[in-house]
Amino acid sequence: MDSAEIRHALTRARTVPEGRDRTRCLEALATTARIGADRAAEAEVLLDLVQAYTYAGERDLAPIAIVRLLRIFDEHPDATAELSRSVHWYMKWMTSDLIDNPAVPLGTVRRWFDELENRYRTAGYSLRPVLKLRSILARDLGEYEEAARLRALALDAPRDEMTDCEACECNWAGSLSAATAADADALRRWAPVLHGRRRCAHEPHRVRAHALLPLVRTGGFEAARAAHLTGYPLVRGVLGLRHAVAQHIEFCALTGNVARGLDILAEHTDWLTDSAADANLRLEFLTGVCVLLRRLVELGRADVRVGESTATALLETLTAEIYGLCARYDARNGTDSISRSVRERLDRAPLVDHLPLGVRAAVDVRPPIRPTAPTAKSGQWPQAERLAEVAVARLGVDPAGAEQRLRRALEAGASVLPGEQLARLSSLLVTAISGQRGREPALADAALVAAWRWEPLSPVDALHHTLVAARAYHRAERHGEAAALFEQPLALESGSPGQALPGNAIPYPPTEIALIRRQFGESLNALNRYHDAATQFAEAARLIEHDPQQRGLTSELVHAEAAALSVCGRDADALVAYLRAADLFETLERVGPRARSLRSAAWLQFWGGESVAAAPRVGLATMRTLLEDLERLARTASSAEVRGELLQTRRQLDTMREEASAI
Repeated sequence: MDSAEIRHALTRARTVPEGRDRTRCLEALATTARIGADRAAEAEVLLDLVQAYTYAGERDLAPIAIVRLLRIFDEHPDATAELSRSVHWYMKWMTSDLIDNPAVPLGTVRRWFDELENRYRTAGYSLRPVLKLRSILARDLGEYEEAARLRALALDAPRDEMTDCEACECNWAGSLSAATAADADALRRWAPVLHGRRRCAHEPHRVRAHALLPLVRTGGFEAARAAHLTGYPLVRGVLGLRHAVAQHIEFCALTGNVARGLDILAEHTDWLTDSAADANLRLEFLTGVCVLLRRLVELGRADVRVGESTATALLETLTAEIYGLCARYDARNGTDSISRSVRERLDRAPLVDHLPLGVRAAVDVRPPIRPTAPTAKSGQWPQAERLAEVAVARLGVDPAGAEQRLRRALEAGASVLPGEQLARLSSLLVTAISGQRGREPALADAALVAAWRWEPLSPVDALHHTLVAARAYHRAERHGEAAALFEQPLALESGSPGQALPGNAIPYPPTEIALIRRQFGESLNALNRYHDAATQFAEAARLIEHDPQQRGLTSELVHAEAAALSVCGRDADALVAYLRAADLFETLERVGPRARSLRSAAWLQFWGGESVAAAPRVGLATMRTLLEDLERLARTASSAEVRGELLQTRRQLDTMREEASAI
């Protein structure tokens, strides 16, 4: 291949999805480029290969490519001068990879630290990244005071173009605190990412996983649930984030959500036999899995099938591999810090009996519910029933008072009342909270507890309460949690429109399901998941399109679908939806929404796009027709709305004419 062909092949390789297919493609291209005469082209391929190894979870292979890259960079400075920044950036990646690779002697790692520091000094870069890497090694060696000292030096050093982004630095800084069981300090350092003030391509994916157990240990149960519901979809199936998937599995195991942990593991069972993964990522993943398997055995469910094996057999196999990996790290490091931290993870006791997540599990591993009869604790049983009776009597007139009594009844009856009675009291608590304004987070929490209590008794009631929680989160504009809770019930929807939810169908009428899908779509929009949002709006409209009493809602749903389609680049479909919405609004004599739909359609026609075969004149014609309609209305039925839409249409038509003249 000549230089042009190599660069063309590199462009094609970048279109291959991240993973091992891309790395194999780039490896072959790197071999070809090495034979050629263009060292700059080879260096470009090697840079992409280093990045691909990282995202495919094959960081142990990156040093070979980096060493070759540095040789080219040093021997051909003129040809590779434009790549200087990238070369220095990837050097710190490789140095980080060496820390995690037990096959690399500690002396070699330290020499690379010195090499990195010398090159950064020579190039005039800040030593902040070098100090950060030295801190990470000290942490892994169990030298926590030294790690903290180096962290402080790193954070005091100036930032420059070699410095990791602030979100990634929050991750690193908090991880050291977490390693020393300083949960509050870890959460303080992670706060900018957890609260959405800092983010990047890799965050909050990792931080939300790291924070799960510290949040539970510090009593932040609601925040921990939010971190799981919004964080797991970000890491699901991502090869380079196996450690984060493992942390979600471990979180489920230690919060009474073993069945949920099994569901997550079922989505990643192929990773159990993936021996090509980095040692560090494999150790992290297998450790999280074994926390779950140990909990299963403790619950008396050692016979549960996990992949091709039982929980107990798989636990034995993976534990042996884990300690083998730990032994490699300890031998390399000269300390037992890695094996000690792994043993601590494996020996952790559950943190809470149950933290309701609101996501239904495929398998329920809880012990069967047995009827409870009055015993020595019968005093707690009258007390609970008496409080419940008073609460029910006050639901309509004093929901806050009813809530207090129901909470006391649940506390008194937690260990003595039958499961169904506890579930009914939980439902009453949901009713009491829903009668109070501004209590959406509390309502969501109570609804999720109710859903958990109903799940082994009535899937219909469990799904109903899950949707109550989702809608409460939606109203509170906590769209990540809302979307996670909406997703499963609506993905399972089947059957006739009026009896749409599983478990013999919750009797929601089509209009109510359409409203739920609308809320789901709005939450998806807020998360920039526009394609999925468009699907929800379209399905909601389909449910009620033949109901003459719901024409207004249907029109709004079609318009929302059009807007979402437009944002995600499906211009042709968006144009069809905007025109349909305009027709529907016209039958309802809704002037403003019709005008807005037609103006959006006109701009799509004007600019065309890859999927819209149109010309500027078509968009101009649509805009002129709308203007004429509004001018006629202004003469015959003038209103503030008509005048406002007329003014907006004139302005946009003038803008369109100016842009047409410039084409």
